[in-house]
Amino acid sequence: MPLRHRPLRLVFATALGAWAAVATALPLRAADTLVLEFGPFSRSIPAESLVAFAETGTADRQLAPFLRRLSPAQRQGLRTALTRSRAVNVVAVSQWFNSPMGDRSLQFLGKMAQTEAGRNGGQALRAAIVAAVAEDGDISLLDIVRHFPTDSLRLDMAQGTTVARQVWAEAAATRAIVDALKQQSETEAAAPPSLDLAALPDLTQPGPYGSRQVSLTLVDADRRRTYAADVFVPQNLAAVPGPIPVVVFSHGLGDSRTTFFEFATHVASHGFAVALPEHIGSNSTQKQAMLTGLDRETFKARDFLDRPLDVSFLLDELERLNATTFENRLNVSRVAVVGHSFGGYTALALGGASIDFDRLAQRCDPAANLLLDAAMVLECRALELRADAATMDRFAQGTKDDRVQLVMAFAPVTNLFGPREMAQIAVPVMLFGGELDRLTPVVPQQVTAFSWLQGGDRYLYLGQNTSHGPDFTRLATRFLYIDEALEQSVDEAIAATQGINRSLVVAFGQVYLAQNDAYRPFLRSAYVETVSTEPFRLHLVRELPPSVVERLARLPGLE
Repeated sequence: MPLRHRPLRLVFATALGAWAAVATALPLRAADTLVLEFGPFSRSIPAESLVAFAETGTADRQLAPFLRRLSPAQRQGLRTALTRSRAVNVVAVSQWFNSPMGDRSLQFLGKMAQTEAGRNGGQALRAAIVAAVAEDGDISLLDIVRHFPTDSLRLDMAQGTTVARQVWAEAAATRAIVDALKQQSETEAAAPPSLDLAALPDLTQPGPYGSRQVSLTLVDADRRRTYAADVFVPQNLAAVPGPIPVVVFSHGLGDSRTTFFEFATHVASHGFAVALPEHIGSNSTQKQAMLTGLDRETFKARDFLDRPLDVSFLLDELERLNATTFENRLNVSRVAVVGHSFGGYTALALGGASIDFDRLAQRCDPAANLLLDAAMVLECRALELRADAATMDRFAQGTKDDRVQLVMAFAPVTNLFGPREMAQIAVPVMLFGGELDRLTPVVPQQVTAFSWLQGGDRYLYLGQNTSHGPDFTRLATRFLYIDEALEQSVDEAIAATQGINRSLVVAFGQVYLAQNDAYRPFLRSAYVETVSTEPFRLHLVRELPPSVVERLARLPGLE
């Protein structure tokens, strides 16, 4: 039955249930009264009624009509959402919500949680959150309600219901897409020719060449930017036959190049030079400066440009140092860029993708798009650059580096590019998405970006039960699975998956940089289907099934 024909009480109950489903993402902390608004109708709930329900499970006569249509599980879920608390550092939370990314999050949330006058409640939410944490170091939704700085907190239930529906639609689409990709990968893996794994080298193990580290300090005078980089090369360059290809690792937001030292050592031991730049405007040092009050920003918006330029300048330096430092063995004309998260954006930008600022502005408008994921909070900051004519002029020149012949992006941020801009990438592209990734969700980020690629050499890997990185995967798995034996083996399974990822970087580098087709069996679905294990099975597709393409077309905001 259409929503408009339902009894009003059912509408409010449905809206309240929907809001409860997304309540953990919506900071709520009422003053004296909660006002639930659904179009021209509104109803008020005393905050004390909500508190009593949260604490005792009993709904008084003022609250009961709104809960009548909720199932026992939904009622318990609402109680849990209202009372669940967590310890938070007041300086860190204050800094975050005063940063551009935190402020944008609040502006989206403030469309649903409004002040007594019906205005965007973003600023009021910030005040409530900081006051709640300052009180005792803990925060819950009820705490935020109690500290909300106006007498009433108005909840736009129509918008809340819309958001909930979008969340549910995306979750349903993700489940269906994961199932379709899994089925296609398994079908292709079973097709001939069969994979003789025993005849292949074990790329999860260190290679024959060993490795050594060369540390650099790069001074880009034109950008007034000084940053560190480390290069891992085979221990004896002369022992490696032929020119040595270059692989660049670009770390994610709030991370550091040192995170990938072990990964780089492994790849270098297989006959590659692996370079890791420190992106100083968006690394762990910058994040810590924000959290401790030394800087207002989690990252500098200029890093959307500086990151790819960091890599290009690093490649210039490798060319300059090739004869003196690297025995003239490096082949800097054939480079792979491997990136994680924000580093995945970096890799794609170097491969030829460019930001679609007009499309991004539409997606980042709270009035036009109520659903905001973590990746969008990052992506929307690129809009700040439009006020800088010099930066926009440099963007207009493009960030593509012709030396980059391969892009490998793990959990990348991609939706600020758009379909036309992704189609500009002419080099081979490998994208990797995690089924449980809530920071860069696999469907609106990796699967959609893959559908926009036009080249024939494109690969989409899907990790079942994996999240944004090893630590996030570990947390998600231990939350979802209670089997003791499985929990004890989580670390080993994650380590095995990381080993497979290392093998893929080596294999892709051999095929597309060293042009060694003997490694192509590693690029088949049969390889990951054979070597990956539960609960982190890996799947690979080269084309999206028609059912997936149809589902993507029905998802809002992804055109």
